[in-house]
Amino acid sequence: MEKSGKKKIVFVEPPPLLGWTVEMKISKAGRRHPCLNETGEQTYSYQNLSCAAVLRQRGFAVTYLHCPTQRLDLPMTKKALADEQPFAVVIMVEHINYNVAVAVSEYAREIGGKVLWVGPFVTALHQQEITKPCVDYILRQEWDYSVGEVLEACDGETSLDTIAGLTWKKPDGTVVVNAVRPPIEDLDALPIPAYDLLDLSKFYESVFIRFPAATMITSRGCPFNCIYCSYPQTIYGHRFRAMSPQRVFDEIKYLVVDRGVKEIRIDDDTFDIDRNRVIEICKLLAKGKFDMVFSVQCRPQLMTDEEAKWLRKAGCRMVLYGVESGNEQVLKEIRKGTTKDEIRRGVKIAKRHGIDVLNCVMLGFYWDTRTTVEDTIKFAFELNAEFTQVATPTPLPGTDYYNLLEDNNCFLSKEWEHHDSVHHSSVELPHLSNTDLNQYLATFYRRYYRRPAYLFMMMLRMFRSWGNFTQSLRKFTVLFTK
Repeated sequence: MEKSGKKKIVFVEPPPLLGWTVEMKISKAGRRHPCLNETGEQTYSYQNLSCAAVLRQRGFAVTYLHCPTQRLDLPMTKKALADEQPFAVVIMVEHINYNVAVAVSEYAREIGGKVLWVGPFVTALHQQEITKPCVDYILRQEWDYSVGEVLEACDGETSLDTIAGLTWKKPDGTVVVNAVRPPIEDLDALPIPAYDLLDLSKFYESVFIRFPAATMITSRGCPFNCIYCSYPQTIYGHRFRAMSPQRVFDEIKYLVVDRGVKEIRIDDDTFDIDRNRVIEICKLLAKGKFDMVFSVQCRPQLMTDEEAKWLRKAGCRMVLYGVESGNEQVLKEIRKGTTKDEIRRGVKIAKRHGIDVLNCVMLGFYWDTRTTVEDTIKFAFELNAEFTQVATPTPLPGTDYYNLLEDNNCFLSKEWEHHDSVHHSSVELPHLSNTDLNQYLATFYRRYYRRPAYLFMMMLRMFRSWGNFTQSLRKFTVLFTK
């Protein structure tokens, strides 16, 4: 039902830093473990777009300020908010943008807007963060529906006390923590996210080869129990819930036909929990014959030749694997639920079917030593994936890994902007100094991407397509000019 007056809601993805200017190359990358980078990476929140679509269905007027791609620094963001005069502002607060999110929120409150914070970070720290004067409401767990419920309660249509997953303050400052919000069971019932609120041509990841590109999420909840992974431990839970193959197909069709998208990254925690579902999605896409390619995030031990065959037929050009460590004992300690042999097998299957591999590795777990870190680096060299991404495991609030490091006094700083998983770490580990860890992070890419075996493989790959050629040129330019 349309609301009279259509109250205006503004989603804000803040500038990367408080002092960020439009001349800076710094942007925010990553989703589960957000970080700052200087290679032009730009991402958006799929969950925010889903929530925005729900709000529009409920009759709210919704706009979106994606400050990094719209080139809005903090003063420009404030001016944009002043021009909009929103009834409410929604911000997905992340550890890497915490300070600037607070600054945006303070200004939104100054001009009379209500401020709602969402996301894994504030779900974990809701009782602490709700005491800040710059925030009115914190929505814990999934927020697709709950934001609208809060806004309707502000209109007096319902009571705030009845909204599951809400942490809020009464007029006298009393903090109220409502019941835990149950997971969304029917993901098919969610509308297609409000992609039209963004200029998708502005979004870039170095692994993309075709543009414009988009990111979507087709399932929530991961049954695995990796100690460091934030989303299952904070907002999604560990029970796997998924869109039907037809719903996935419909969203992809919309992106390709209506939004002109040429590449899609399916950013599920683990896409192939249900292999039959994966194959059915691939059959629909193969039949649709869309002019696009896509990538998926999978578990190497779940990959089979049949799955890889159908992924390739459907247009999958890359699979992301969470390798994390090349030491068997560390893999056990982080509860990865896989072995090096299973990882080797998954990589080989993907390569056998002509699918590029992006391996994600982490250096500097609590149990790591210089020897185990070198094990991981050597294992990454052995796997020789077309792309390997390195980071240190960020101790994100709400995870068992954060609690472990907190209990053992490993934090060198509690200032969140210092925990940038790609460039440096702000922890001191029992068997690995902070200096050694940061040195590994600083030198990994040169060691990996300048190897003769890697360069030979990529020289051959360059000639498989024009996209591969231009992508390789971009990568080599970065590698050999720094």
